Amino acid sequence: MKRNFLFNYGAFIDEMKSDDADPRYQKTVSKYEELFGSQDGLTMDDQAFYKEYLSQFHDQEKPFRVAVPQELGEDFDWELLYCLIFGSLSSNYSLDLDKEWKENPEGLPLVHITITVNSNNQQVTKTLDELWSFQILRLYEIYVNEQMDLAILGEDGEMEKKGVDSEKEQKLQAYHKKVSSLLMEVKSCLSLQRLLATL
Repeated sequence: MKRNFLFNYGAFIDEMKSDDADPRYQKTVSKYEELFGSQDGLTMDDQAFYKEYLSQFHDQEKPFRVAVPQELGEDFDWELLYCLIFGSLSSNYSLDLDKEWKENPEGLPLVHITITVNSNNQQVTKTLDELWSFQILRLYEIYVNEQMDLAILGEDGEMEKKGVDSEKEQKLQAYHKKVSSLLMEVKSCLSLQRLLATL
């Protein structure tokens, strides 16, 4: 049974349809439902863009812990947010080992996700664990809206679908490379600790 998180797909869809919603959101949800059917009663798990793409970033045996704001630990579906961040075509991210963990590598490695977004000729970089609740909610909204827009674009023709699929494949490969690189750094820290212990 899913807990009641602050971001809820159904509530977001209703919000996108409301009269005071951003017109771009209204247009997206209208087109999305026209192509993929009514979203009433559906969740993120029911969406093709989640099942066929985002879920590939969901690793049950993730070899690291992600640093999130402590006071918000129970408020969000973090695994879903990680999938949305890793799978976004509009922003970039880095996985950075926590400095304290590097100095004393015990237990599962702690990682900070740093997100970089280009907006209006400006680059904004934020670390996930430094964000406020309203900023995290906004991330969900931006990323879910993006996946809906991409799903719509994929229906516009074979060329568009190929382009989107190619970019998604690149994102998946980049994710696996980043995790591999991170694990190499983890091994290096553990080897150094073992070496220091023998001195």
